[in-house]
Amino acid sequence: MELTINSLNNQNEISPDYYQNLFTRWTTDQNVLPDFPNLKSEQLVALHFIMMAFEEEVEYTERQIDDGIIDRNIFSIDHIQIRVFLVTFGFLEKIFNQEKQIYHVSNKFLKHGNWNSSIPGISN
Repeated sequence: MELTINSLNNQNEISPDYYQNLFTRWTTDQNVLPDFPNLKSEQLVALHFIMMAFEEEVEYTERQIDDGIIDRNIFSIDHIQIRVFLVTFGFLEKIFNQEKQIYHVSNKFLKHGNWNSSIPGISN
């Protein structure tokens, strides 16, 4: 039986090795941007990498979020779709504050996977 990244991952378990293997796979071929992953555990890793552009306890405008996503996006998907995923999976929280939208980093994404606490930005 051939072991792949997907077969090694169990119930959205996200270990440092799994994270690094995915990142290496996504960045090996610099000529073509990889598709955004379909598997939930891979989506979580991709979104976590992008989310690391943002600091906790800082309020961001939508434009600042978009700029951060554009800067870290290594996939062939636009920043708006990624912003939606970041909010949907709980990496960012969107707040309506006196007629404007603000965003801040959230840790609600932790419930979607079994994250190893040695991964930077993870505190279970």
